[in-house]
Amino acid sequence: MKWLLFLYPWLELWSLIELGTQTSATSAMLWVFGAGVLGIGLFRLAGRQTLEHLQQAQREGVLSQQLLMGNVSRFVAGVLLIIPGLISDVLAVAVLIAPLRMLLAKLLVGGSINAQHNPYQGQGQGQGESFGFQTGPGHRRFEDDGVTLEGEFQSVSPEQEGEDREASAPLEHQPPEPD
Repeated sequence: MKWLLFLYPWLELWSLIELGTQTSATSAMLWVFGAGVLGIGLFRLAGRQTLEHLQQAQREGVLSQQLLMGNVSRFVAGVLLIIPGLISDVLAVAVLIAPLRMLLAKLLVGGSINAQHNPYQGQGQGQGESFGFQTGPGHRRFEDDGVTLEGEFQSVSPEQEGEDREASAPLEHQPPEPD
């Protein structure tokens, strides 16, 4: 794996050089520029949609599989398109195509992803894809928007208030007396 990380930039550079020699240097530069612009657009669109869906999922208490596989895959594809090189562009296209996306996910995770059964899926009835959030009958979402402050307190009666206030009054700085 360490070798792959070391070789990856060299393979990307080699692929761009080969593209330039097979076609022309101008077409290779146009390819990199076009893929970068497309990647930035996809990155911005997916980022905005993912943020909106995450906020909605937070309000509802349900994180859907569509959010994880759809918007995040567009986000990853955008990042891959921004990276100059043909290998990252081919990977970006593979991430955008749904069957290839699932195949790549199985290869990366080790085959534990299954569209029908997800080990992280919650047990809520009728909630479908909740990914570990406690939802459904018997689990209600806490709707309090209040602020919780933690700390210690000491009850003080009105009689003690005057006595304690003098003892705990802030000290004033007194300049030292000259000798």
